[in-house]
Amino acid sequence: MAIFSKERSKKNRRRGAFSYRSNLYKEKSKRKIIKKVILLIALSVAFFFLFSLLNQSITKIQYITEMKRVSPDDLRGISTKIYDEGFLQINLSHIKEEIEQVNWVKSVSLERRWPDQINILIEEEDIIGWWNKDSIINSKGNLFSLDQQSLPGGLIEFYGPDGQQALVYEKYLLFAEELTTRGILIEKVTLDFKGSWVVTIRPNIALRLGKENISERFDRFLMIWDESLLDNLAVIEYIDLRYTEGFSVKKRN
Repeated sequence: MAIFSKERSKKNRRRGAFSYRSNLYKEKSKRKIIKKVILLIALSVAFFFLFSLLNQSITKIQYITEMKRVSPDDLRGISTKIYDEGFLQINLSHIKEEIEQVNWVKSVSLERRWPDQINILIEEEDIIGWWNKDSIINSKGNLFSLDQQSLPGGLIEFYGPDGQQALVYEKYLLFAEELTTRGILIEKVTLDFKGSWVVTIRPNIALRLGKENISERFDRFLMIWDESLLDNLAVIEYIDLRYTEGFSVKKRN
């Protein structure tokens, strides 16, 4: 009985020692968790304070370049949105997309200037020419009304049925790509109501391309030009390319 009692006492002591170590480990774990929680709270408070310090309300908008065609009224609604945002919080990509939808805006870049300013650089669309002598067409092929006195001279003239300005402008780009490399300047592009194309080049020479096979006929003119088959351009009124093969030249009276 005495031996059994001693063994039992040893087991109880071992259990007690294990229980003490287990409780001590649990206590240390709790302390570590509490320290981590306190550290996390402290970091969150510090981050919030720093973010609040840096994310000041925007009070200044600086346009870097002088705008000739984009007016302050066009940007007023967007400016209001910018003033409602914080310095770090504002989404410059969204603002950029909105400004790019404004008439006459070709490209936009924005940058933050701490503590409360946004700089905006706007590149405006170029004026390409007249559309039916009563509207202006820009480098996106869009139409606008402008004061004629504010327009530069020597603008290209585009003519065509109402609503066809995009098609005429697209054709102009294709023609101009080939002609400008040869030093040939376009004065006028015309699409009549029957669907016939006429491209007028300097010095006031009309290329009559007709309604069909426009690309082939235009390439034929380029071949004629490249092989120097045209003499004394100043006296030519038009070049008729509406033949299956060949061409004809009409001289001025």
